[in-house]
Amino acid sequence: MSSIAYVTDESMLEYHRLCRNKSILFWRISSKKKFADFRKGDLLFFFARSQHNKKKGLVGYAHFDSVKRLSLKQMWQMYGQSTGYDNEALLKEAIEKAAKGDIPKQMSCLYLTDVVFFITSIYPEEVGIDIPKNLESYCYLDRNDPRVTVEILKKAAERGIDFWSLDSDANQEEIFERDEIRHYIAVIHREIGKEAGSEKERQQCYKLAKQRIENDEWEMIRGSRTDSIKVTKNTIIIGLPFVAHANDRDLRIRELIGRITMYRLLAKKANLERRLSFQLLGNAIPEEVLDLVETINHE
Repeated sequence: MSSIAYVTDESMLEYHRLCRNKSILFWRISSKKKFADFRKGDLLFFFARSQHNKKKGLVGYAHFDSVKRLSLKQMWQMYGQSTGYDNEALLKEAIEKAAKGDIPKQMSCLYLTDVVFFITSIYPEEVGIDIPKNLESYCYLDRNDPRVTVEILKKAAERGIDFWSLDSDANQEEIFERDEIRHYIAVIHREIGKEAGSEKERQQCYKLAKQRIENDEWEMIRGSRTDSIKVTKNTIIIGLPFVAHANDRDLRIRELIGRITMYRLLAKKANLERRLSFQLLGNAIPEEVLDLVETINHE
């Protein structure tokens, strides 16, 4: 998971808010600055002025889905008002103004889903970050520390999200809560530290984790190559690969239980309301280890 602050036109955002659009297509005239380490499900925060303040702040966010190369005509035919305009003529006018001349044959477009707006703007200094006032495109918020995104989401939870803009067919409050959880768990993982084991064991664990996240409901915990997460309505499920060779089996078991204990203690400290549960990944996990984890899950 990554998060970026993306400079966004406030009038276009207001259009999306008023129309209650849950998906958005952002077009970019120049794509020289390409995204790195930004994947499906990562958060793009809108950095813009609010209606009542000329100062820029974070006014909401959406989930990154994909990058598409599209012409003006393709944009309108495929996404219509999700581009932020009532008709193709207005879209063309906006692109011509941004391009300061001829419209490019194709533009790099960001397709975003599950849009959430905040009731009030969150300013960088309120959450301990520095975003340049002259930022022209975007900047990473938490490349080195996922706690930055947690602080933004905590502040948004305190202020409230804009329920008027929510789609009655989609539970955006639930989406917001899941985003908080995903980033809290990333912070907890960071505090626990890297996975133990030999290089061969870690590679086997990585393969097991990759197989697990092929299921759309699962994703890697940010910063981990082995631990995965699935968030349900009442439960946070952590997937932990277990690989042990005969000569270090007891040590790997102790490390596994220690890791589970740390997840539980730090989740409790963070006041996460959903129950934490653990699933082991592996082909030859000893029965006593499975029974022990099952007992922990039911405590």
